[in-house]
Amino acid sequence: MVDWFKSLGRADNSPFPNLRTQTRIRLDNEAVIIEAVFRDDWLSVEFVTNKLADVFGVDPATIDTDTQQTQYGPVVTFSRNSVDRLRMALFGGVNADWEDSRLAAVTYISNNIEEWESSE
Repeated sequence: MVDWFKSLGRADNSPFPNLRTQTRIRLDNEAVIIEAVFRDDWLSVEFVTNKLADVFGVDPATIDTDTQQTQYGPVVTFSRNSVDRLRMALFGGVNADWEDSRLAAVTYISNNIEEWESSE
């Protein structure tokens, strides 16, 4: 699934970090932050729902979503058969520039440091 999301980002060969696709995996390997330049029309609940349905071979109508606003940006939870399957946050929000998104992600990691940083 991570590779699929990474593939939605633009080319990974820019000399500028803010234009490259980059990932950070949580220590328990159950979450990942993906930084990429995505097409605006791909940043919709409907697009992701349809793509998830395609990936897993299910009817999009069987995927439920719940959107909540957090201090870091909107978070959408995708579930099927009452089981949460994917949680996706858009750091800084849909219209955030790179710096605002970066700051929201840094704040999130700082507030959850024990999950993202090893003490070693």
